[in-house]
Amino acid sequence: MSADHETSPAKDVEPRPSPFAPLRRRGFRILVAGQSLSTLGDMVYLVALPFVILGAGYATSGLSLTLTGFGVARIVTALPGGALADRFGARPVMLGADLARCAALTTLTVAAARGAPALGHLVVVGIVLGACEGAHIPAYRSITPALVPDAELPAANSLGIASNLFANVIGPPIGGALVALVAPWPAIGVDAVSFAVSALALLAIHRTPAPARRLPAAGSLSGFVRSSPLYRTVLLMTAVLGASVGGTLEVALPVLTGTRPDLGPAGYGWLMAALGAGMLGGGASAGTLTHGRRQGRLVVTTLAINGGLLAAVPHVGGLLPTAATMALIGALDGVLAVLVMTATQRMPPPGLLARAQGLISLVTFAMFPLSVSLAGLVLARWSPAAMFHLTGAGFAIVAACGLASRSLRRL
Repeated sequence: MSADHETSPAKDVEPRPSPFAPLRRRGFRILVAGQSLSTLGDMVYLVALPFVILGAGYATSGLSLTLTGFGVARIVTALPGGALADRFGARPVMLGADLARCAALTTLTVAAARGAPALGHLVVVGIVLGACEGAHIPAYRSITPALVPDAELPAANSLGIASNLFANVIGPPIGGALVALVAPWPAIGVDAVSFAVSALALLAIHRTPAPARRLPAAGSLSGFVRSSPLYRTVLLMTAVLGASVGGTLEVALPVLTGTRPDLGPAGYGWLMAALGAGMLGGGASAGTLTHGRRQGRLVVTTLAINGGLLAAVPHVGGLLPTAATMALIGALDGVLAVLVMTATQRMPPPGLLARAQGLISLVTFAMFPLSVSLAGLVLARWSPAAMFHLTGAGFAIVAACGLASRSLRRL
């Protein structure tokens, strides 16, 4: 595959589709509804999980072991999940993952309702959930192009990302209310039910042939990676950003807010809420904002601005100005997520789409623990501001690489 095939802009520009046009398509509508509901269930479960483990007397080591099993399993299954989706179809892989997660969470709900579940049970469920998520995400990202025309793909990704972000926003309060008013185990049951409903939604999607693609028949994943400078640039961006962002938001930001009287622990919650609201707004509007524009230039510009904003966060005074900065960072992140997902869905040959998404997922999953460890090392020697500066520099480096990439500039 040549760079010209993957990067040349389309000559016949189609009329601008409505940002809600994908919702007119039954399969996509069902997909978004089912996946949003399962994401909502995940957020409810994540709030309940620490209370189940700590309430059973396993202390933080039990929580760490369960989450570690989840993370490792997610990394291990990303590439095999993509290969399975390319071989058998995205829908069967997603369906199998949802049914397995429903079964695992149902057993945990019953055990938690009866008393303290065994630590081994908790760890096994964590591994099952991680393995299923690792296999599910590449399949999910590869099914959308089969449900909507290529012209509607940016709008479809925008709607899908926005709906999942909305579930991320409202899920934790629901989980917190269930834990506080009833007990942790009903929140686990909610997640089990959400996967059952998601599985039914997948069964309701009629088989739809993949739309015609511009690229020739699939070869090997390694061959595609070698032949696609644009995809390699995206992988580099994913790795560099993944190695810094997670640790900045999950480690450096709470430490920063804890050391500043104008923010405090409550301020961390407000800043993360502002980030989520910004991502929701950016993701929801990305399909409309980016239509007809050079995507590569938008990616580079977004990265550069985001890097500057992240480096400036420690130096912004007051809760409201800092929250506004975080909201703007989130909005740019939402736009960037839609741009990158759409680009990576259009790059590979049809038979490699899920595997290409699986490789990106693998890099993303693997970078998170590295980022958290890096943040710990940085904070042990310097202030939290240093991690923000390092992350800002990472964004600047990635933007410079993107600017130097001819294939990305021509996107």
